[in-house]
Order: sequence, then C-alpha cells, then structure tokens
Amino acid sequence: MKKNLIFAQSGGPTSVINASCYGIISEAKKYGIKIFAAKFGVEGILKDNLINMTDIDENDLNLLKFSPSAAFGSCRHKLENEDFQKISETFDKYQIGYFLCIGGNDSMDTAHRLSEHMKKTGRDISIIGIPKTIDNDLTNTHFCPGYGSAAKFIATNVREMALDAEVYDKNIVTIVEVMGRDSGFLAAAGALAKDEIVDSPHLIYLPEVPFEKDSFLSDVERVFKNMGKVFIVTSEGLKDKSGNYAHLREAKADAFGNIQMGGIGRYLEHLVNQNISKRVKVIELSIIQRCAAHTVSQVDNDTAVMVGKTGVDKIMNGVSDIMISIRKTDKGFEPGAVPLSQVANHTKPFPLEWIDNKNRWVTKEAIDYMLPLIQGQVKVPYVNGLPKYIRFI
Repeated sequence: MKKNLIFAQSGGPTSVINASCYGIISEAKKYGIKIFAAKFGVEGILKDNLINMTDIDENDLNLLKFSPSAAFGSCRHKLENEDFQKISETFDKYQIGYFLCIGGNDSMDTAHRLSEHMKKTGRDISIIGIPKTIDNDLTNTHFCPGYGSAAKFIATNVREMALDAEVYDKNIVTIVEVMGRDSGFLAAAGALAKDEIVDSPHLIYLPEVPFEKDSFLSDVERVFKNMGKVFIVTSEGLKDKSGNYAHLREAKADAFGNIQMGGIGRYLEHLVNQNISKRVKVIELSIIQRCAAHTVSQVDNDTAVMVGKTGVDKIMNGVSDIMISIRKTDKGFEPGAVPLSQVANHTKPFPLEWIDNKNRWVTKEAIDYMLPLIQGQVKVPYVNGLPKYIRFI
C-alpha cells in the first residue's frame, strides 16, 4: 500500500515559512503520492482537519512560495498522552507514512516525541523536522529560515527610523523593541542599519547580558550628552541578574511555559523619562517583523525552499527523527541533518564573544555572520499595486 505525506506548520509564523511548504509540495509531487496539509498545525491532525494539496494549481503553488505568515494555520499545542492515539488514527485513515513538522524549538519537541511514539508502537511512520523561527535560536544549524528576512526588515526599518529621528534639531531618545525572548539575534540585526549616512543605533541591548538599571541610564546619559540624541534597539526578553524579565507587564505563559513577551520598551521609556529626558519615542515592531514579505531576503527564501525539498527527499528514503539543518560552505548554504533529540527544547543564545559589552554593541564577527543572510530581494507578485498572497484557512 502506497503511503502518503502530511506536513504541518507550528508556532509563530515567518515571512518564509510558506516557502518551505512550497518546497515540500513541489518535491513530494515527484513521488506520485498524496500530499496533505494539517489545518492549524498538529491540531488539524487531532481534529481530522486536513487539506489535500496533491493537485494544487501551479499558479497557487507559486504564490505560496512568496506569501507570508502560515498559509495553513498554526498552533502552540503541547502533546498530551491521549493525543498520540488520535494522531495515529488520523494517520491510519489517510494512509500517512511521512510527516514533516515545520517549526522552532517546541515544534521539534513535538516531532521528536511523536517519532518516539511511532517507534515504540511499531508504526512505520517517518517524521522529520523542518526548521523555522525568526529568533534564530535552534541549535546545530548555521541559521534558521525566517531569521534572515526578519533581520533584513529590522535593519531596514531602524535605518529609516533613524533618519526620521534626526529631522528636528531637538534632543530625543528613540527606543525600538524587537522580538527575542531568550536570544538576541534579532536585536543584534539593528547594527546592520549603521552606515556612512546613518549613525544609529547607538545602543543595543540583548537578553544574554543581564540588565542593570543604573548601567542602562549611564549608557543613555553618556550618548545623550555627546550627541544630543539616542537611538536604542532592545530585545523584548531583557532579564536581570536573577533571570527575571525586566518588563512591567504581568507574565503569562503558553502551553509550553513560554512567557508572553512585550513591554520592555515602555519600561525603558519610563526610566529615561524619569531620569534623563521627557522626549522619548517607543516603537514596538511586534508581529510585523515576522510577516513582512515585502522585505524578504532572497537567501532566506531560497534556503526555506531548500530545507522543505530536502526534508521530502530524506523522508522518502527512509530517514526519520531528524531535523534538516543548514551548513555554511564556500559556495553558500547546503542542507544537513541533526537528530531531533539534539534540537528539541534546546535554545541557542547569541554568542557572548560577539557582544561588545563596553559599547553596548556587537562585534565584526556578528556583522559578518548576519550580512550573508539578508542578501537579495524576492520578486513578490503584485496586483493593482499591492502584493498578491494566498492562504488555505
């Protein structure tokens, strides 16, 4: 009996997550099997809510490659004991033998636990993880699809906002809050905005460095006195020496225990307002940094397609319980493989050796790492002056 393939998107979306779906569908078509997408992630498998993508129109498939967000829906569902049987029943019903799970740390945990269950119960079902996260915090891979485009968006917007902040000859402090619960890769991307025209940002704060109020105020005051203006980029996940988040909002957690982030920008605004200057602007980029397809990196998009295609080729050749990784070579980026057990529930921090603590900045090594990931512009299809996207939920 010929086995079929299913894929699911999980966790927070990115502007290239659908490019991985494009890679999966286009490659799976070559094997002459049925291709299913789970609606709203693993919850779609649990609820028998699948979409048959086998005969997708080629034009729609091409639109999928350039569409942001999760075209098939996502979820943050932590598997319970009773879920494994429901998933097995759905797989049996649709003769599923191959499952590709697209996501970050928690999604790799889901894929690994499900793979272990299939082995234990003797089911001939292969499972592979496809990396995705703008946080860039998956271990054992050079970078994660989604990060390059988010970094490009952040750097572009910081450069443009820095120019705007210098329009008036008045003292002002600008604070830009970006995502990054535990890793500072996104905030570090703000450094790419600096060039011979733009001198901002002046200060960058990462969660890898414990936040100290007095030290922060000293940094801001020093730049403020020297330049009359201060432009700050900060990760949302700043923590104090005790490991507690520095923001003021009430902490709420999802099913995986991840704290709902946001609020550090307003907290820093309060500190500056009370101690240095009343002229403070706060910009919270929020979800736009993960769904801005109009600034997608070509390298990022191509790599997202690559890991999707590679996942299909690996799984159709009997490989299971791995995540497709990315290796940097002299020629660019190539696919690799790493056991899911070495990725699930692990977090890769921004390297401490890439942090310039004295100047609240990043080193040349950090810049050299990030620059190749933001190269190239994707030609998004436009209709009536606006980008044309597609989704299936």
